[in-house]
Amino acid sequence: MKKLLITSCITLLSSFFVLGQGLKINSEEAIVKFKYVSDETVGTVKGIKATIEFDPNSPSKAVFSGTADISTIDTENSKRDNHLKADEFFDIKKYPTISFKSSSIEKAEKGFLMKGNMTIKEITNTVEINFTYEDNTFIGKTKIYGNDYDFFKKEKKKEDSEIRIIITIPIL
Repeated sequence: MKKLLITSCITLLSSFFVLGQGLKINSEEAIVKFKYVSDETVGTVKGIKATIEFDPNSPSKAVFSGTADISTIDTENSKRDNHLKADEFFDIKKYPTISFKSSSIEKAEKGFLMKGNMTIKEITNTVEINFTYEDNTFIGKTKIYGNDYDFFKKEKKKEDSEIRIIITIPIL
């Protein structure tokens, strides 16, 4: 009985220690896919660096923060990519990364709901990301609006600036 109790305590402490540690992401496979809805432009961004502390049994204690290297933007059209990197949109010389930091995470009907701050071009807005964690991979979905990050020099309705995002982050 004593041996069983000690073994159970060691197992419990070990799992807490492992889950409480930061998870190492597979940066080579991590990717952000996006779709600019009004003109159906799709693309990807890579160069993701992230710190993730996550225990699916205690989501309120989880912490996510990271950046994506916007110079890796790829829409399979180099002319458009260069335009997106210019100052009218991302201005990568001045703002080379997009960043995100979670503020809360809770269990949702299907997976988890994470709230946090996304910063693009020194403009920070609160976003909600619905995500799942299966097979050592986080898959999150959200939407933002280009107007909220001053992407457009000319007037555009907010709903016409919708960008849908899927974030895939495998864990090593």
